[in-house]
Amino acid sequence: MPLQGNISSFGVSEILQLISHQGKTGSLEVETADGVARLRFRDGRLLEAWPDRRMPAELLGTLLVRSGLITSAQLEHALRVQRQSLRRVGDILVASGALRAEDFQTVLSLQHRETAYRLLRLRQGKFRFVPEAVEAEEGVSVPLEVAELLMEGFRQIDEWPRILERVSSGQSVFRRTSASPEEELTPAERDVYRLVDGSLTVRDVVDRARLGQFAAWEALAGLSEKGLVVPVGTARRGGREAARRGPGWLPDFLLGTGLALLAAALLGVFAGQGLRGWGRLVQAGAEGRAEAARVAERGRSWGEGESGGGGLPSLREERRDTGPADAPDAAGGGN
Repeated sequence: MPLQGNISSFGVSEILQLISHQGKTGSLEVETADGVARLRFRDGRLLEAWPDRRMPAELLGTLLVRSGLITSAQLEHALRVQRQSLRRVGDILVASGALRAEDFQTVLSLQHRETAYRLLRLRQGKFRFVPEAVEAEEGVSVPLEVAELLMEGFRQIDEWPRILERVSSGQSVFRRTSASPEEELTPAERDVYRLVDGSLTVRDVVDRARLGQFAAWEALAGLSEKGLVVPVGTARRGGREAARRGPGWLPDFLLGTGLALLAAALLGVFAGQGLRGWGRLVQAGAEGRAEAARVAERGRSWGEGESGGGGLPSLREERRDTGPADAPDAAGGGN
């Protein structure tokens, strides 16, 4: 019999603990206004945690491109093959030699963990657990201990405020200082230190480090505390960053809409309609400004929506004190 309810009264952490303690096998769906995340368990351990497919920034193909392991062209080729063969994108990339099996497994496991961590921050939504047979896929499913996920998830929630004092935005850019790393660095700090070059944003460093959002931010904050890196500014919302934040066609669309309305009204004027034409011109101008405002608002909403990050994870309220609320990267890729 399915177990279902509201997250507001029965939190995700409590659901996961129940599944773990009772050694349940089955599928869990967590639904919010932003989509549905799907998790599969076997004997109380987490096998997989997939974000909603309407969250392209969190899909596996996108993560592989952002991490620098494959190119956009390689992903597009794999997606075309997938549509014809119905094979997994990861299998196609590994078989073609575009991606090493161990790198694929690293990013896949990271995706599952990051999805689970985001779900722990949810405060609203619905869940449904269905006991059913779940088969582990060799080379794909790597069982994760729920207790470890919960401990790390709670630690992240507690530590985010401290980290944000040092690293305030995913669009911040850091550079190395002249100081040499005399103190012992953690493995994560060493990986992040190598990537800091004065041009990559924090978000870029997170993607390429392949450590997970919190671990990379934590490492960068540690390097800042040791005086090894300093912020040098914030990436402008133009060029590549504008493509991430919102549809690049928005300015042209607004301009085109306004000009089209203006032209329509002027035709009335020059067609000899006199004051009636001028009235249409004034009306068209007002309508154009109103439509521009509506489209601009939709554009801002599009650009500021969460990926996933997470309802799944659109957590602007929930994330206020628990971590950064960066907008998603460009779409692409699939599981």
